[in-house]
Amino acid sequence: MTRPEQHPYISFKFDVGALSSRTWLKLGEAMSKCQHLAGVPLKPERAEEMASIFLARGVLATTAIEGNTLSEAEVQAIVDRGSAEVGKSREYLEREVQNVLAAIRDIDQALRAGKTLRITRERLEALNRQILEGIPDSPEVVPGKVRNHNVAAGRYRAPDHHEVPELLDQFVRWLNELRASAGPGSADEEKFVIAIISAILAHLYIAWIHPFGNGNGRLARLIEVQILSESGVVPIVATNLLSDFYNKTRDGYYRALDSAQSDVRTFVDYALAGFLDEVRAQIETVKAENIQIHWESHVYETFKAQPSTTTRTRQRDLVLAMPSGAWMTSKEATQLTPALAGQYALCGERTPTRDLNDLEKMRLVDRNKRRYRARRSVIEAFIPPTWEAPHTVSADDALADAAPEDEPTLFDE
Repeated sequence: MTRPEQHPYISFKFDVGALSSRTWLKLGEAMSKCQHLAGVPLKPERAEEMASIFLARGVLATTAIEGNTLSEAEVQAIVDRGSAEVGKSREYLEREVQNVLAAIRDIDQALRAGKTLRITRERLEALNRQILEGIPDSPEVVPGKVRNHNVAAGRYRAPDHHEVPELLDQFVRWLNELRASAGPGSADEEKFVIAIISAILAHLYIAWIHPFGNGNGRLARLIEVQILSESGVVPIVATNLLSDFYNKTRDGYYRALDSAQSDVRTFVDYALAGFLDEVRAQIETVKAENIQIHWESHVYETFKAQPSTTTRTRQRDLVLAMPSGAWMTSKEATQLTPALAGQYALCGERTPTRDLNDLEKMRLVDRNKRRYRARRSVIEAFIPPTWEAPHTVSADDALADAAPEDEPTLFDE
């Protein structure tokens, strides 16, 4: 069947060679970032926490685009505990999130079992049924059944419902051929390009075909997640990033979908730029975690050479609690955590200053007059330095600095 004139862009054709040099550069950087992300070790509990957070953001995003109003905290509760215990009037919103979450976990479970979920027409129908299960909808919407009526999404009029079965068959045949072009023996670079391009285009074609009465956007984004998850070159923690990006830039998302009708590359470039921004942000999060891990190790190594006393334990707890880059007074430092405040409540007034002065001697703390900060810069030996404005001293601080310095002595007790 020939496509009607109003849908010439549903052609199932894409020339990877037509991508611009800038797009290829972005693909290269995105692959490099994914390799970096996959190769950085984290503490198991922190890795699990990050995976849970990014999964929750992805699930929140793909449902929020369709109007789900549950908060990030509520979606996080559903991810972590199975339910946010919302009121009865919002149970359908929770069910929608649970459905999408279950679909993503099915993908993960299959991967852990060494399997992939082949994308067929039956798979699309089953996934749509899972997405819509238990959610109230219009009578003409039958979960898992190809629509038998015409639909529109905003200004966009989807293809006539009589064309949908053939379009779906063409789509899954084209998608599987595209994905198979980067088989098991292919280089990682080829696998990455094909995974990103096929995931984005699969999303686009499902949105255009609009095969079901409802749930098409969620289906498109879940298939995108599946393709990235099964690629073997995109870390699982990064497979939901595109959904999060689409939600953050919702107006841009709809504009890109419209623009793609004239040039498919506009949506590819939009989605790729978003993926790259999001994975860069993940790298920064991981980098901060690694700096924290190495800082803690450095602190513990420093204290191994010190006597094991209550004072040294308190000083170690103090420097570990100090945040990165923040200058603070001795009083502010002792209030960083309830545990620290409790320890210093049992000490003399001069103990915090003496502890910080001891930490300075151990080269764990920097001092600027009567303010201190953790000397985490020693962990960032190969990070290029940046200029920092001198610390500005307030009038009150200047008066305080004019007073005689407390005589620093070891072991106040």
